Amino acid sequence: MQDEKALLGVLQGVAKALECAVNQHTEVVVHNLRQPESSIIEIVNGHVSGRGVGSAIIAGPAEDKAFDTLVASKAAAHPNEVRVVSNYTSRTADGRALRSSSVVLFDEEGVPAAALCLNVDMGAIERIQRDVQAALIPMVLPPLPAPRSETNIEDLIEEIIASALDAAGVPVDRLSKAEKKAAVATMHERGLFVIRGSVERVAARLGVTKFTIYNYLDEIGAKRS
Repeated sequence: MQDEKALLGVLQGVAKALECAVNQHTEVVVHNLRQPESSIIEIVNGHVSGRGVGSAIIAGPAEDKAFDTLVASKAAAHPNEVRVVSNYTSRTADGRALRSSSVVLFDEEGVPAAALCLNVDMGAIERIQRDVQAALIPMVLPPLPAPRSETNIEDLIEEIIASALDAAGVPVDRLSKAEKKAAVATMHERGLFVIRGSVERVAARLGVTKFTIYNYLDEIGAKRS
């Protein structure tokens, strides 16, 4: 394996980056397997397994399949192999279940050189889940918000007409035909003309007949209600 020191540095950097992403119940460990008696060179959340920097490889969780891989490596490993052992169960010294995944890297001779391991304390996760469930059951729903008072239809009609006319920027009596038609188009887009009597009301505001409003609607391609 080329430049093992640099590789170990990369793995340590990955562990430090993961520290910002994982929760306190997830342990991240980097092993230098050239020194099994003090293999851990970087560890995040070491309280999960009770280990620290300088701990030996054999101080790891029981039933660790990645450790089994190391034991059997002489017979099974290939040069420069990267072996992923994922989603297996291991146990801490006090019997807590861990969900573990490991990456083991081998050198040119098929000898294990480094490893990156993640161990999640499933007991802690399960306790959190139970606490959340206990907090939610029985769950008291918040009262429904009081219904909003209905908007006065007259005010709404007036707001639609006024905003459409104000958009022209000139007094109503100075609006050109094109500006009047544009105002009617805006009112149509806001659904005003589905309201009974709205055509007559708009006609009165524009100083035209209701037939003129109908013509505007025809010209803009609006369907009559």
